[in-house]
Amino acid sequence: MIIKKIAVGNSHEAYIEKRLTKELNVISSDDNNKGKTIIIQSLMYCLGSEPVFPSSFKFEEYYYIIEFEFNSTTYIISRKKDTFVLYVEKSILIFDNVSELKRYWTKNIYPLPEIIKNGVQRIVDPDLFNQIFFVGQDKKDSSNISNKGFYTKKDFYNVLYSFASLGGKTLSLAEISLEKAKLKSLKEEKKILLEKNKILNSKDKSMTYISKHSDRVAFEDKIKQIENVRKNLVLSKNDRNRTLNRRIKYENTLKELNSLNRTISTGELQCLDCHSTHIGYSSSIKKSFTFDVSTKEVRNQIIESITEKIDSYTEELDKQTSEINIYQQQLQELLSDEDISLESIILYKEDVTDIDKIEVKLESLEKQISGINSSIKESESNSKETINKQNLLMKDILKVMNDVYKQIDPNGNLIFDDIFTKKSQVFSGSEATQFHLAKTYALAKVLKHPYPIVIDSFRAEDLSTDREQIVIDLFYQLDNQVIFTTTLKKEEIGKYNNVSEINHIDYSSHIPSKILRKEYVDEFTILTKKLMVDILN
Repeated sequence: MIIKKIAVGNSHEAYIEKRLTKELNVISSDDNNKGKTIIIQSLMYCLGSEPVFPSSFKFEEYYYIIEFEFNSTTYIISRKKDTFVLYVEKSILIFDNVSELKRYWTKNIYPLPEIIKNGVQRIVDPDLFNQIFFVGQDKKDSSNISNKGFYTKKDFYNVLYSFASLGGKTLSLAEISLEKAKLKSLKEEKKILLEKNKILNSKDKSMTYISKHSDRVAFEDKIKQIENVRKNLVLSKNDRNRTLNRRIKYENTLKELNSLNRTISTGELQCLDCHSTHIGYSSSIKKSFTFDVSTKEVRNQIIESITEKIDSYTEELDKQTSEINIYQQQLQELLSDEDISLESIILYKEDVTDIDKIEVKLESLEKQISGINSSIKESESNSKETINKQNLLMKDILKVMNDVYKQIDPNGNLIFDDIFTKKSQVFSGSEATQFHLAKTYALAKVLKHPYPIVIDSFRAEDLSTDREQIVIDLFYQLDNQVIFTTTLKKEEIGKYNNVSEINHIDYSSHIPSKILRKEYVDEFTILTKKLMVDILN
C-alpha cells in the first residue's frame, strides 16, 4: 500500500501533500506547529482512526482526502465527520460510518482481522488495527494501546494472532493449570456453603413447595435463562429492524433518484446555492457530503453506490434472521419444561428480588466458576499446535525488537519480554522512542503486513544523530513505504537534503499554525470533483 497524496481543506483554504514516494519519506520543519501532525492525522483519519488533531485545529470543518495504491489499483478516499466517499475504478461508493467502510475494506481491499469481543466475533475497528503500523506524536504509552476504552491489550494480541491466521489469544498450559486449581478451590467453597445451607441445594421437587429458598433457586435459574434468551432476542430483533429501516430508506432513495423526484428519505435533492430541494443529493442527514445529481453520470454513480448498500443490508438481514431463529428455538425449549409454566414464572418473578447474603455469595461464586470454565474451555478448544504457534509468533516479534534495540543503542540495558511494558516501568530520555521504533519495525518484519509505516516525531526525546542514522538504514531496508516526521534544530537544517535513501519534504517555510492556504483551494476542488463531491460553503 503506497500513500500518494494527502489533502485537507474546504472551499476557503486547503493543503495538498503529493511529494510522497514509495520508500522512506521524512517530513521536517525548523519549528513546531508547521502542519506535520495535521497531515499525518489527516492520513490516519481517512483510514478510519479516531481524530487526534491538535486541540486548536477545528477538524470537523474540513474534508480529508487520501490517494493510495494497493495491488496496482488506485483508490481515493475522502472523509468528513463519520461519512466516507471512496473512488475506485471510476465508481463512487458512500459509507455512512466506519463500520460500513471496514466491511467494504475487508471484502474488497485487504481483509482486516476478526476477533472475539464481548462474546461476539467482529471485524476489528481501524483505530485498533492501525496501531500495528502507526505511532502518533501524542498519547504514546508503552504499557497499553492508544485510545484505550472499548479495546484492551488482549484485543491487540488477538489482532496480531488473527492477522497471522493463528486464532484468538489463549491461555498457556501453565495458565490453564493455575485456572483449574482456582476453579477447584471455588467449587470447594461453594460446596461447603451449600452443605451449611442444605435447603438451598435440595433436588427434591416437593422441597420447592416447602422451602422458599429451594423454590426460589429453581425458579430463579429458569428465569435467568429465559431472561437472557429474551434479552438477546429483543436486541437481535431491534438490530434487524434498524437494518431493515436503513434498507427501506435507501430503496426509497433509489426510487426517488431513478425518477428524480423532489424529495428523498436518506438525504435530499437540494440546490447547491440556496439549499432548496431541487438539484443536489446529500449523503446523510448531517450533510457531510453533497453531490450534484443534475447530470446522468453522477446520478448513475450514486445509484450504483446505493444499490451496493442495499445488497449489503440484505445480506446482513439474512444473518440477523438466522440469529433470531436460534434464540427463538432456545426460548421454545426453555418454555417447554412441563414442571414450570410461563405464567408461574411471571407470577413468581416479583418474589425473587430479595436476596440474602448467602445467595449473594453463591451468585459471586457461580460467576467466577462460569468465567473460569469459559476461559478454560476456549483455550482447550484450541490445539496445542495453535498455542505453540502463537507463542512462537510473540517470540519472533520480541527477538526482532531486542535485536533492533541493540542495533540502535548498543550500550542500552533494556530487555523486552513483551510488546507492552509494565505500568511501573518508566523510560528515560529516548528509551520510549527506541521502544516504539523497535516494536513498529518488528511488527512489519514479522507480520510482513503491506501497510505504510507512519511515525509522527520519530526522533522524539532527542534521539542522537548516530542512532537516527541506524533507524533510517533499518527502516529503509523494509519493503513498506515509510513516512516519518521530525522537528529539526537550527544547526540541523538541510541535513536530509542530500541523503540518497531519504525523500525529504521540508515544511520550514510554512507559517506557524497556518498550513492551510487559499492558493490550494482550486486544486483541492478538482480532487473533490473527481469524487463528485461539491464542497459546501
